[in-house]
Amino acid sequence: MDYIRISSQRSAVSGQCMVAEPVEVLTAHSSQLTAKEVKDLLKDWIKLYPNSFAPDVEFKIYQLSDGDIIVELHEDLSSMAVSLLVLYFNSIRQQDNKTTRQQVEPVEAPTAYITIDDTEVLLKQNEGKRAMIFCSRKDAETQSHKESVAELVEATTTNNQNPTSVRFILEDNYVLDYDFERKPQPVKDCDMTFEEAEFSLPEEYESVKVGDVVKKKIDEILEGEGLTPKKMLIYLLCCAMGLSIGFLIVYFMSK
Repeated sequence: MDYIRISSQRSAVSGQCMVAEPVEVLTAHSSQLTAKEVKDLLKDWIKLYPNSFAPDVEFKIYQLSDGDIIVELHEDLSSMAVSLLVLYFNSIRQQDNKTTRQQVEPVEAPTAYITIDDTEVLLKQNEGKRAMIFCSRKDAETQSHKESVAELVEATTTNNQNPTSVRFILEDNYVLDYDFERKPQPVKDCDMTFEEAEFSLPEEYESVKVGDVVKKKIDEILEGEGLTPKKMLIYLLCCAMGLSIGFLIVYFMSK
């Protein structure tokens, strides 16, 4: 199964935070995301690419017993699309971190786990391999020698920057960085390893289908212009009648 795992938990820490005025915070745990909220985020993301996916492409969103969110990805989604979705979820996480950093530690970055079945990003020789995809920053600091995914995530969060590239770790621990501007670049001397934890999916889930989202987007545009579907139907019927009458007039005048 191809999926994205999003941590929904954030832990507050006792002590003073590095802000303009120190703020005392207490140790606590609170859930930050729900399956319904992730569903709404997915809808917004689909609206950014309304013509990129088939109407039957569907996402299933599960909330695990530990609070984490699993977004089951449709098999037709390419590695490029998954990378863009990971970046999108991470940008939301970064915005949330900026508004809550006085109270809590950064939440863990969203990570995708997919089986490579296309050559849109990686070479054909990697087809069939399992891969992790998570966000990275395109600078010298993160190109190598990071000991773990968590350390790379911390470097990104500390600088309060939205990353613009992703990192692939294949099941054979081959590591590449991809910035959407050139071919993936191998990361040398990297100690990161592929890891995928087991989990059990609950029976209940939220569902998002591209066809439903895109249809609603078209309806919203029509309503914004004062054209409801009903008005559009009346408009089309009037045009058809007008063309028919015009054709008949021309026909009889030519007799």
